[in-house]
Amino acid sequence: MIMIHGDNKGLVLPPKVAQTQVVLVPIVYKEDDQTAINSRLEDIHKQLKNAGLRVVYDDRENYNPGWKFNHWEVKGVPLRIELGKKDFEKEEVRVVRRDTGAKQQMKWSDLLAMIPQLLETIHEDMYSKAVKERDARIKDTDTWE
Repeated sequence: MIMIHGDNKGLVLPPKVAQTQVVLVPIVYKEDDQTAINSRLEDIHKQLKNAGLRVVYDDRENYNPGWKFNHWEVKGVPLRIELGKKDFEKEEVRVVRRDTGAKQQMKWSDLLAMIPQLLETIHEDMYSKAVKERDARIKDTDTWE
């Protein structure tokens, strides 16, 4: 699994086997925004956890967001959800896929419906890619030579 799914950034784990499926990372540069963003992410954390997902809320203040992004990428967490001031004002979060690096904005109200579907899509995409890679490396032989 590590050999076929890993990349130069670290592990890439399929959501069904990942210890942590989703990580929530606040992007806070001013203390004024910190309380509101942290409160919203705590709510999202509870909702996703109650929906049966394995979620971690990384609220450590001694690391900057870039360090946290790298930390969780190396560990192979399939989805990262970021919330900064501009996203907060729009009532959105940024969702980043670990397998492709694709980023998309999602409304808070859509998270409970969209995140499980996205995890399933990631799993299927990773499986298809692995099967395609395996099949490309299989060679049929007709002679001993």
